[in-house]
Amino acid sequence: MVRHELSQWPLVISVSAGLQTLESMQVFTEDWNRWLDRGEPFISLRVFADADALVHPEGSAQRAKQWLQARGADIRRHMMGMASVVPADQFEKISKMNVEKLFGIPASTFARTDEALTWLRERVMAPRGLVLDAAAVRAAIDTARAGAMAGSRA
Repeated sequence: MVRHELSQWPLVISVSAGLQTLESMQVFTEDWNRWLDRGEPFISLRVFADADALVHPEGSAQRAKQWLQARGADIRRHMMGMASVVPADQFEKISKMNVEKLFGIPASTFARTDEALTWLRERVMAPRGLVLDAAAVRAAIDTARAGAMAGSRA
């Protein structure tokens, strides 16, 4: 289950928990399409609450590739940066993927939320004159995490 928190826009906070389905992945890309279609720059903070949230359902790779090809220019045009937080025991494996090269924007993976927030503040937001309210972001993550966790158990 994925829950988004937009209260910190232009920072979009997405928390994933549990195994995803092709349908939930489709909803996720539809959400991204809406944000990209706004034509406004935004930043993505993705938090993976557990190792299951990192598992891609069978058949999703081809869909993701098609979506990236279709929306790649919009991503590069409208995304200011992306930080992903993964469980510490998954960090070594996940951090080997070059997300920055894949999306063509500043992007990095972290094992701790505080590290991701520091990176976002210093690398993405401050150079654009944006302020990151870390306490508000942590509260938004907690809200999204509660929803994602409840949804993954449903």
